[in-house]
Amino acid sequence: MTQVVRVEFSGPARTQYCAVGGIAPTPGDVVVVETDWGVGIGAVEAILPSEVCARLQSPVWAILRKATPTDLSRRTTLVQREREARRFCRERILARGLPMKLTEVRIGLDSSKAMFYFTADGRVDFRELVKDLVQHLRTRVELRQIGVRDEAKVLGSAGACGRPVCCHSFLQGFAPVSIRMAKDQNLALNPGKLSGICGRLKCCLAYEHCLYADLKHGLPKVGGHVMTSRGPGIVRAQNILEQTVVVGLETGGQVTLTVSEVASRPRPDAGSRTHEPGRDGGARTAAETPPGNGAAPSKRGREAGPGGRSRRPRRQE
Repeated sequence: MTQVVRVEFSGPARTQYCAVGGIAPTPGDVVVVETDWGVGIGAVEAILPSEVCARLQSPVWAILRKATPTDLSRRTTLVQREREARRFCRERILARGLPMKLTEVRIGLDSSKAMFYFTADGRVDFRELVKDLVQHLRTRVELRQIGVRDEAKVLGSAGACGRPVCCHSFLQGFAPVSIRMAKDQNLALNPGKLSGICGRLKCCLAYEHCLYADLKHGLPKVGGHVMTSRGPGIVRAQNILEQTVVVGLETGGQVTLTVSEVASRPRPDAGSRTHEPGRDGGARTAAETPPGNGAAPSKRGREAGPGGRSRRPRRQE
């Protein structure tokens, strides 16, 4: 299996995974790799184990070579050029009144391509802006719109846990996150606590969701009727990790029991129906109801006439 390393670039933190090929880099080596913005230069941050490489879903780029002294000198110049391109682009955005926010600028090591990342609420007509950038930079320019989650991934910040946000630190991509995951983990449905710095649901809600879903599968549902050693009751709450439930007893009071100490039972009113007492004192079913006691036929119904044909009932005057 091809060995894969994680490469980190300077500026706003951005990492990507690269196959080493015939090169044997070590953590800390500066390498020249293929990127979205052409040829980039970054530092090897870590060498991934083989089991992690097998689960990679992100595109794996190629390492071209180890950085030479010439590449290192170009990198210093490149940082200054990216800073100047960012300043010029923001000036043109303000001058043209475009409803967009510039997030990041990347220029290839060979200056063959420049990539501008931005966020916006909707579609933006930036054709004139591209002309201004091409005329100023004298290279191929590409503008790419990203979402608020990608913006948080690029800029980074500290999360509510006090650590750097996951998307900025190690996440390859964004997995779907739903409010159902918070419900399955018995979390308070408070948007301020469930949302990250991007304003979307926190990515960490999906980390342990599979475990909670498996553990919750064997617990009686809240509101379900159960039978315990102290009598029948109703489940009031669940503790998923401890595998216990709080049962409100019909005789009064509450008790905390494990899953093995409760057994599900049908609702007391399940299957109960209103029966009419029969002649023998028993319940009379619908099949035993006398025809005369049934519902009156509809006025719009049809009566059977001679020959078996149906005819409308005569109107009584």
